[in-house]
Amino acid sequence: MENIARLMAELPNDYEDDCFTEGALTRRRGVNNPADLMMLSMFHLQNGCTLIEISEIARITKLGEMSDVAFMKRFEKCGNWFRTINSKIATNGIIKYQKPNWLEDKTIVAVDASDVTEKGRSGRTYRLHFAFDVFNMGSVDYSITDVKVGESLVNFNIKPGHLVIGDRAYSTINGIEHCKQNDAEYILRMRKNSFTIRNEQGELIDLLEAFRNTVSDGYADVQAFATNLSGDKVSIRICAKKKDPEAIIQTQKRLKRKESKRQLKISDEAKVFNEYIVVVTNLNGYISAEDILEAYRLRWQVEIYFKRLKSILNFGELPKRRPDSVIAWLNGKLMIALLIEILLSKTPFPPKEGSGQEYLA
Repeated sequence: MENIARLMAELPNDYEDDCFTEGALTRRRGVNNPADLMMLSMFHLQNGCTLIEISEIARITKLGEMSDVAFMKRFEKCGNWFRTINSKIATNGIIKYQKPNWLEDKTIVAVDASDVTEKGRSGRTYRLHFAFDVFNMGSVDYSITDVKVGESLVNFNIKPGHLVIGDRAYSTINGIEHCKQNDAEYILRMRKNSFTIRNEQGELIDLLEAFRNTVSDGYADVQAFATNLSGDKVSIRICAKKKDPEAIIQTQKRLKRKESKRQLKISDEAKVFNEYIVVVTNLNGYISAEDILEAYRLRWQVEIYFKRLKSILNFGELPKRRPDSVIAWLNGKLMIALLIEILLSKTPFPPKEGSGQEYLA
Protein backbone atom coordinates (compact mmCIF):
# COMPACT_ATOMS: atom_id res chain seq x y z
CA MET A 1 0.00 0.00 0.00
CA GLU A 2 2.92 2.34 0.72
CA ASN A 3 4.25 2.03 -2.85
CA ILE A 4 0.83 2.77 -4.31
CA ALA A 5 0.47 5.77 -2.00
CA ARG A 6 3.74 7.10 -3.46
CA LEU A 7 2.38 6.79 -6.97
CA MET A 8 -0.90 8.46 -5.99
CA ALA A 9 1.04 11.40 -4.55
CA GLU A 10 2.19 12.16 -8.13
CA LEU A 11 -1.35 12.34 -9.55
CA PRO A 12 -2.62 15.74 -10.78
CA ASN A 13 -4.15 17.83 -7.99
CA ASP A 14 -7.63 17.72 -9.55
CA TYR A 15 -7.73 13.99 -10.30
CA GLU A 16 -10.61 13.52 -7.83
CA ASP A 17 -12.70 16.16 -9.60
CA ASP A 18 -12.01 14.39 -12.89
CA CYS A 19 -13.37 11.17 -11.39
CA PHE A 20 -16.83 12.72 -11.17
CA THR A 21 -16.54 14.67 -14.45
CA GLU A 22 -15.63 11.52 -16.41
CA GLY A 23 -18.37 9.42 -14.77
CA ALA A 24 -16.08 6.98 -12.98
CA LEU A 25 -17.96 7.60 -9.73
CA THR A 26 -21.62 8.58 -9.95
CA ARG A 27 -22.92 6.81 -6.86
CA ARG A 28 -20.93 6.22 -3.69
CA ARG A 29 -22.36 2.78 -3.05
CA GLY A 30 -19.55 0.35 -2.24
CA VAL A 31 -16.76 2.94 -2.37
CA ASN A 32 -16.83 6.35 -0.71
CA ASN A 33 -14.59 8.61 -2.75
CA PRO A 34 -12.27 8.86 -5.81
CA ALA A 35 -9.12 8.35 -3.73
CA ASP A 36 -10.37 4.97 -2.47
CA LEU A 37 -11.41 3.93 -5.98
CA MET A 38 -7.99 4.93 -7.33
CA MET A 39 -6.23 2.99 -4.57
CA LEU A 40 -8.21 -0.17 -5.36
CA SER A 41 -7.69 0.29 -9.11
CA MET A 42 -3.94 0.58 -8.61
CA PHE A 43 -3.90 -2.60 -6.54
CA HIS A 44 -5.59 -4.27 -9.49
CA LEU A 45 -3.31 -2.72 -12.12
CA GLN A 46 0.05 -2.70 -10.38
CA ASN A 47 -0.08 -5.87 -8.30
CA GLY A 48 -2.21 -7.98 -10.64
CA CYS A 49 -4.76 -8.73 -7.94
CA THR A 50 -7.82 -10.64 -9.13
CA LEU A 51 -11.31 -9.22 -8.76
CA ILE A 52 -12.01 -11.51 -5.81
CA GLU A 53 -8.76 -10.40 -4.14
CA ILE A 54 -9.68 -6.74 -4.69
CA SER A 55 -13.03 -7.32 -3.04
CA GLU A 56 -11.27 -8.76 -0.01
CA ILE A 57 -8.62 -6.01 0.03
CA ALA A 58 -11.38 -3.39 -0.02
CA ARG A 59 -13.01 -5.03 2.99
CA ILE A 60 -9.81 -5.47 5.02
CA THR A 61 -8.48 -1.97 4.35
CA LYS A 62 -11.94 -0.41 4.73
CA LEU A 63 -11.63 1.19 1.30
CA GLY A 64 -15.02 -0.17 0.34
CA GLU A 65 -17.56 -2.98 0.55
CA MET A 66 -18.26 -4.57 -2.82
CA SER A 67 -18.31 -7.90 -4.57
CA ASP A 68 -15.89 -8.82 -7.34
CA VAL A 69 -18.60 -8.15 -9.92
CA ALA A 70 -19.37 -4.76 -8.38
CA PHE A 71 -15.69 -3.77 -8.57
CA MET A 72 -15.49 -4.93 -12.17
CA LYS A 73 -18.38 -2.62 -13.07
CA ARG A 74 -16.70 0.24 -11.22
CA PHE A 75 -13.39 -0.41 -12.97
CA GLU A 76 -15.00 -0.50 -16.41
CA LYS A 77 -16.11 3.12 -15.95
CA CYS A 78 -12.57 4.31 -15.16
CA GLY A 79 -11.14 4.26 -18.71
CA ASN A 80 -11.88 7.90 -19.53
CA TRP A 81 -10.80 8.98 -16.05
CA PHE A 82 -7.40 7.32 -16.47
CA ARG A 83 -7.00 8.79 -19.95
CA THR A 84 -7.77 12.31 -18.69
CA ILE A 85 -5.13 11.90 -15.98
CA ASN A 86 -2.63 10.66 -18.58
CA SER A 87 -3.22 13.68 -20.81
CA LYS A 88 -2.52 16.04 -17.89
CA ILE A 89 0.64 14.20 -16.89
CA ALA A 90 1.90 14.27 -20.48
CA THR A 91 1.16 18.00 -20.83
CA ASN A 92 3.31 18.80 -17.80
CA GLY A 93 6.25 16.73 -19.05
CA ILE A 94 8.29 14.36 -16.93
CA ILE A 95 12.01 14.78 -17.60
CA LYS A 96 13.73 17.45 -19.71
CA TYR A 97 16.89 16.26 -21.46
CA GLN A 98 19.19 18.66 -23.30
CA LYS A 99 18.65 18.82 -27.06
CA PRO A 100 21.07 19.57 -29.89
CA ASN A 101 20.94 23.29 -30.68
CA TRP A 102 19.05 22.94 -33.95
CA LEU A 103 16.27 20.99 -32.20
CA GLU A 104 15.92 23.43 -29.31
CA ASP A 105 12.65 25.05 -30.48
CA LYS A 106 11.02 21.74 -31.53
CA THR A 107 9.07 19.04 -29.69
CA ILE A 108 10.55 15.77 -30.93
CA VAL A 109 7.73 13.23 -31.21
CA ALA A 110 8.49 9.58 -32.02
CA VAL A 111 5.44 7.60 -33.13
CA ASP A 112 4.82 3.87 -33.25
CA ALA A 113 2.17 1.23 -32.53
CA SER A 114 2.11 -1.97 -30.50
CA ASP A 115 -0.44 -4.79 -30.43
CA VAL A 116 -1.86 -6.36 -27.27
CA THR A 117 -3.80 -9.64 -27.43
CA GLU A 118 -6.36 -11.00 -25.00
CA LYS A 119 -5.64 -14.27 -23.29
CA GLY A 120 -7.93 -17.21 -23.99
CA ARG A 121 -10.02 -18.33 -26.92
CA SER A 122 -11.24 -14.97 -28.18
CA GLY A 123 -7.71 -13.76 -28.86
CA ARG A 124 -8.96 -10.26 -29.69
CA THR A 125 -6.13 -7.89 -30.45
CA TYR A 126 -6.01 -4.19 -29.60
CA ARG A 127 -3.53 -1.67 -30.98
CA LEU A 128 -1.86 1.09 -28.97
CA HIS A 129 -0.96 4.07 -31.18
CA PHE A 130 1.60 6.04 -29.18
CA ALA A 131 3.30 9.42 -29.70
CA PHE A 132 6.30 9.85 -27.39
CA ASP A 133 8.07 13.12 -26.51
CA VAL A 134 11.66 11.94 -26.74
CA PHE A 135 13.29 14.68 -24.65
CA ASN A 136 10.55 15.09 -22.04
CA MET A 137 10.04 11.31 -21.74
CA GLY A 138 6.25 11.48 -21.78
CA SER A 139 3.21 10.72 -23.90
CA VAL A 140 2.13 13.45 -26.32
CA ASP A 141 -0.90 11.57 -27.59
CA TYR A 142 -2.16 8.01 -27.80
CA SER A 143 -5.22 6.02 -28.76
CA ILE A 144 -6.34 2.42 -28.36
CA THR A 145 -8.11 0.80 -31.32
CA ASP A 146 -8.68 -2.60 -32.85
CA VAL A 147 -6.14 -3.90 -35.38
CA LYS A 148 -8.27 -2.77 -38.32
CA VAL A 149 -6.96 0.74 -37.70
CA GLY A 150 -3.57 0.83 -39.40
CA GLU A 151 -0.44 2.72 -38.41
CA SER A 152 -0.79 6.28 -39.70
CA LEU A 153 0.10 9.82 -38.64
CA VAL A 154 -3.56 10.78 -39.00
CA ASN A 155 -4.18 8.81 -35.78
CA PHE A 156 -2.33 11.50 -33.80
CA ASN A 157 -3.07 15.05 -32.70
CA ILE A 158 -0.07 16.72 -34.33
CA LYS A 159 0.60 20.38 -33.51
CA PRO A 160 2.79 23.27 -34.73
CA GLY A 161 6.30 22.90 -33.35
CA HIS A 162 6.22 19.10 -33.49
CA LEU A 163 8.97 17.27 -35.35
CA VAL A 164 7.42 13.85 -35.95
CA ILE A 165 9.72 10.84 -36.42
CA GLY A 166 8.27 7.58 -37.72
CA ASP A 167 9.26 4.35 -39.42
CA ARG A 168 8.29 3.11 -42.89
CA ALA A 169 4.65 2.46 -41.95
CA TYR A 170 4.09 6.21 -41.49
CA SER A 171 5.74 7.33 -44.72
CA THR A 172 2.61 8.03 -46.76
CA ILE A 173 1.23 11.04 -48.59
CA ASN A 174 -1.71 11.15 -46.16
CA GLY A 175 0.71 11.35 -43.24
CA ILE A 176 2.82 14.04 -44.90
CA GLU A 177 -0.29 16.08 -45.69
CA HIS A 178 -1.49 15.67 -42.08
CA CYS A 179 1.77 17.21 -40.87
CA LYS A 180 1.58 19.99 -43.45
CA GLN A 181 -2.01 20.89 -42.49
CA ASN A 182 -0.95 21.15 -38.84
CA ASP A 183 2.24 23.16 -39.48
CA ALA A 184 4.41 20.32 -38.20
CA GLU A 185 7.71 18.94 -39.46
CA TYR A 186 8.57 15.29 -40.00
CA ILE A 187 11.36 12.77 -40.60
CA LEU A 188 9.95 9.49 -41.93
CA ARG A 189 11.77 6.36 -43.08
CA MET A 190 10.97 5.57 -46.73
CA ARG A 191 10.19 2.37 -48.57
CA LYS A 192 11.16 1.95 -52.21
CA ASN A 193 7.48 2.34 -53.16
CA SER A 194 6.26 4.75 -50.47
CA PHE A 195 5.10 7.12 -53.21
CA THR A 196 6.07 8.28 -56.69
CA ILE A 197 8.94 10.77 -56.78
CA ARG A 198 9.11 13.43 -59.51
CA ASN A 199 11.17 16.51 -60.29
CA GLU A 200 9.74 20.00 -60.77
CA GLN A 201 9.03 19.24 -64.44
CA GLY A 202 6.94 16.20 -63.47
CA GLU A 203 9.52 13.66 -64.65
CA LEU A 204 10.09 10.49 -62.63
CA ILE A 205 13.25 10.50 -60.52
CA ASP A 206 15.47 7.43 -60.27
CA LEU A 207 16.34 7.74 -56.59
CA LEU A 208 19.29 5.35 -56.70
CA GLU A 209 20.82 7.34 -59.52
CA ALA A 210 20.04 10.57 -57.68
CA PHE A 211 21.78 9.25 -54.57
CA ARG A 212 24.91 8.51 -56.56
CA ASN A 213 24.90 11.99 -58.10
CA THR A 214 24.24 14.06 -54.95
CA VAL A 215 26.53 12.42 -52.40
CA SER A 216 28.41 14.85 -50.16
CA ASP A 217 30.50 13.49 -47.27
CA GLY A 218 28.66 10.18 -47.67
CA TYR A 219 25.16 11.72 -47.50
CA ALA A 220 22.71 12.17 -50.38
CA ASP A 221 20.22 15.06 -50.43
CA VAL A 222 17.47 15.20 -53.08
CA GLN A 223 14.83 17.89 -53.55
CA ALA A 224 11.72 16.39 -55.15
CA PHE A 225 7.93 16.36 -55.34
CA ALA A 226 5.25 13.82 -54.52
CA THR A 227 1.61 13.95 -55.61
CA ASN A 228 -1.27 14.04 -53.13
CA LEU A 229 -4.72 12.51 -53.62
CA SER A 230 -5.98 15.75 -55.23
CA GLY A 231 -3.22 15.63 -57.83
CA ASP A 232 -1.31 18.56 -56.32
CA LYS A 233 2.46 18.58 -56.03
CA VAL A 234 3.90 18.27 -52.51
CA SER A 235 7.45 19.48 -52.01
CA ILE A 236 9.63 16.96 -50.16
CA ARG A 237 13.28 16.43 -49.32
CA ILE A 238 14.87 12.99 -49.37
CA CYS A 239 18.06 12.29 -47.42
CA ALA A 240 20.02 9.06 -47.57
CA LYS A 241 23.20 7.37 -46.44
CA LYS A 242 24.56 4.00 -47.49
CA LYS A 243 24.78 1.48 -44.67
CA ASP A 244 28.16 0.13 -43.60
CA PRO A 245 29.20 -3.25 -45.11
CA GLU A 246 28.24 -5.28 -42.03
CA ALA A 247 24.76 -3.69 -41.90
CA ILE A 248 24.30 -4.38 -45.63
CA ILE A 249 25.07 -8.08 -45.06
CA GLN A 250 22.46 -8.20 -42.27
CA THR A 251 19.93 -6.48 -44.55
CA GLN A 252 20.56 -9.00 -47.32
CA LYS A 253 20.01 -11.88 -44.89
CA ARG A 254 16.78 -10.30 -43.62
CA LEU A 255 15.44 -9.85 -47.16
CA LYS A 256 16.36 -13.43 -48.03
CA ARG A 257 14.40 -14.69 -44.98
CA LYS A 258 11.47 -12.51 -46.03
CA GLU A 259 11.49 -13.99 -49.55
CA SER A 260 11.56 -17.52 -48.15
CA LYS A 261 8.88 -16.95 -45.52
CA ARG A 262 6.42 -15.11 -47.78
CA GLN A 263 7.25 -17.01 -50.95
CA LEU A 264 7.91 -13.85 -52.95
CA LYS A 265 10.66 -12.35 -55.07
CA ILE A 266 12.11 -8.98 -54.08
CA SER A 267 13.43 -7.02 -57.07
CA ASP A 268 17.14 -6.34 -57.40
CA GLU A 269 16.38 -2.61 -57.38
CA ALA A 270 14.52 -2.89 -54.05
CA LYS A 271 17.45 -4.86 -52.61
CA VAL A 272 19.88 -2.11 -53.58
CA PHE A 273 17.50 0.53 -52.17
CA ASN A 274 17.56 -1.32 -48.84
CA GLU A 275 21.32 -0.86 -48.70
CA TYR A 276 20.57 2.78 -47.84
CA ILE A 277 18.90 4.46 -44.88
CA VAL A 278 16.43 6.73 -46.64
CA VAL A 279 14.17 9.32 -45.00
CA VAL A 280 11.75 11.91 -46.31
CA THR A 281 11.41 15.26 -44.55
CA ASN A 282 10.18 18.83 -44.90
CA LEU A 283 12.99 20.34 -42.83
CA ASN A 284 14.73 23.38 -44.30
CA GLY A 285 17.89 23.08 -46.33
CA TYR A 286 20.02 24.78 -43.67
CA ILE A 287 19.75 21.57 -41.64
CA SER A 288 22.23 19.07 -43.03
CA ALA A 289 21.32 15.59 -44.26
CA GLU A 290 23.71 14.24 -41.62
CA ASP A 291 21.81 15.99 -38.81
CA ILE A 292 18.47 14.77 -40.19
CA LEU A 293 19.58 11.13 -40.36
CA GLU A 294 21.13 11.42 -36.90
CA ALA A 295 17.81 12.78 -35.56
CA TYR A 296 15.93 9.84 -37.11
CA ARG A 297 17.81 7.54 -34.72
CA LEU A 298 15.81 9.13 -31.86
CA ARG A 299 12.83 7.05 -33.02
CA TRP A 300 14.21 4.08 -31.12
CA GLN A 301 13.22 5.72 -27.85
CA VAL A 302 9.56 4.82 -28.45
CA GLU A 303 10.58 1.20 -29.16
CA ILE A 304 12.46 1.12 -25.85
CA TYR A 305 9.41 2.59 -24.10
CA PHE A 306 7.20 -0.22 -25.46
CA LYS A 307 9.71 -2.80 -24.24
CA ARG A 308 9.63 -1.30 -20.76
CA LEU A 309 5.84 -1.34 -20.74
CA LYS A 310 5.71 -4.99 -21.69
CA SER A 311 8.63 -6.34 -19.68
CA ILE A 312 8.21 -4.36 -16.45
CA LEU A 313 4.48 -3.59 -16.31
CA ASN A 314 3.18 -6.64 -18.23
CA PHE A 315 1.39 -4.33 -20.65
CA GLY A 316 1.40 -7.13 -23.23
CA GLU A 317 -0.73 -9.38 -21.01
CA LEU A 318 -4.42 -8.57 -21.34
CA PRO A 319 -6.49 -10.49 -18.75
CA LYS A 320 -9.76 -8.77 -19.66
CA ARG A 321 -12.58 -9.80 -21.96
CA ARG A 322 -15.20 -7.04 -21.94
CA PRO A 323 -14.29 -4.04 -24.17
CA ASP A 324 -14.81 -1.40 -21.46
CA SER A 325 -12.59 -3.37 -19.07
CA VAL A 326 -9.91 -3.68 -21.75
CA ILE A 327 -9.84 0.07 -22.38
CA ALA A 328 -9.74 0.82 -18.64
CA TRP A 329 -6.95 -1.72 -18.14
CA LEU A 330 -4.77 -0.33 -20.96
CA ASN A 331 -5.32 3.30 -19.96
CA GLY A 332 -4.63 2.37 -16.35
CA LYS A 333 -1.39 0.59 -17.22
CA LEU A 334 -0.21 3.68 -19.12
CA MET A 335 -1.12 5.82 -16.11
CA ILE A 336 1.01 3.61 -13.84
CA ALA A 337 3.91 3.85 -16.31
CA LEU A 338 3.75 7.65 -16.43
CA LEU A 339 3.58 7.94 -12.66
CA ILE A 340 6.60 5.66 -12.26
CA GLU A 341 8.52 7.82 -14.77
CA ILE A 342 7.71 10.90 -12.67
CA LEU A 343 8.79 9.18 -9.48
CA LEU A 344 12.08 8.01 -10.99
CA SER A 345 12.79 11.46 -12.42
CA LYS A 346 12.85 12.74 -8.83
CA THR A 347 15.10 9.95 -7.59
CA PRO A 348 18.77 10.89 -6.93
CA PHE A 349 21.43 8.85 -8.68
CA PRO A 350 22.60 6.45 -7.43
CA PRO A 351 19.21 5.80 -5.83
CA LYS A 352 19.02 5.52 -2.07
CA GLU A 353 17.16 2.77 -0.27
CA GLY A 354 13.42 3.44 -0.25
CA SER A 355 13.67 6.03 -3.03
CA GLY A 356 11.12 4.35 -5.28
CA GLN A 357 13.60 2.42 -7.43
CA GLU A 358 12.00 -0.80 -6.17
CA TYR A 359 9.15 -0.19 -8.65
CA LEU A 360 11.45 -1.46 -11.36
CA ALA A 361 12.38 -4.62 -9.48
